[in-house]
Amino acid sequence: KKLFDHKMIYDLEKEFKNMQSFVQTKFEKLETSKNLNIANDEWMRPEGGGGITYVVSEGNFFDNCAINFSSIYGKDLPKSALAENIKAKYGYRAMGISVISHPKNPHVPTSHMNVRLFGILDKNNEIETWWIGGGYDLTPFIPYKDDIVHWHNGAEAILEPLGVGLYEKYSNNCNNYFEIPHRKERRGVGGIFFDGLSNFPSPKEATSFLKEVVSSYVESYLDIANKRKDLKFNEIQKEFQLYRRGRYVEFNLVYDRGTSFGLQSNGRVESILASLPASAKWSYKKSKEYEALEKDLLEYINRDWNV
Repeated sequence: KKLFDHKMIYDLEKEFKNMQSFVQTKFEKLETSKNLNIANDEWMRPEGGGGITYVVSEGNFFDNCAINFSSIYGKDLPKSALAENIKAKYGYRAMGISVISHPKNPHVPTSHMNVRLFGILDKNNEIETWWIGGGYDLTPFIPYKDDIVHWHNGAEAILEPLGVGLYEKYSNNCNNYFEIPHRKERRGVGGIFFDGLSNFPSPKEATSFLKEVVSSYVESYLDIANKRKDLKFNEIQKEFQLYRRGRYVEFNLVYDRGTSFGLQSNGRVESILASLPASAKWSYKKSKEYEALEKDLLEYINRDWNV
């Protein structure tokens, strides 16, 4: 008896597309620019599958923001899929959405969210083994303790009904995953991160949980964004945001498994790299103002917020 067939695959894809549309609709409300640059592209992958890439740029709120859906299949499961003990003799199927927001105002943090479902195919091209993964994290530039606590409280609230200790476990996963070893610092102030979960009655129930993750992310992020988006900022603070975005680029290109999976699976490069900020800087010499801002920021990002 197969866990799910082609119809259920179609239904699951529809659920992920609905999640993408939900985030898209909510995030569009942050923008007020009449000259907003929006790209909404549907693409096909030669090896199988495709996706929808939605990118907002040059707005009053967003420098750029990508909200991506993909559903692909193939023969060789990329190593970055976290399936070390699973053989994909007949191929795999993977679907999910990812969101990466880079706001213009340095008082508003960058945010990231990803939810996904992996399946291993049998000889009839149907899925017989599956698991889910995902999570979200926050990368502030000018940190506010109230925002960080609110962010973590939202994550804890959705995990509490599922079992004792899950929030702490997934929060630690997030801290460990978003570590930048060559900088000896984390990318941001964390959130939650999980992978390899298959302890749901069916993929349908698992996807319902992923929808809760998406809703929690959107609600918490909009609360923070609306609270901070009208704060004034100066040139030094903007420059600092651009320098710190360099850390985001370094992590995504060197360590991020989602980026690796996309490239290893011969995904659409433009969609994969839509996670990068539209602009970033690297500087050999740091000003005193930069050093002061960085010292304050590191006290927030190099600590555990789940205690």
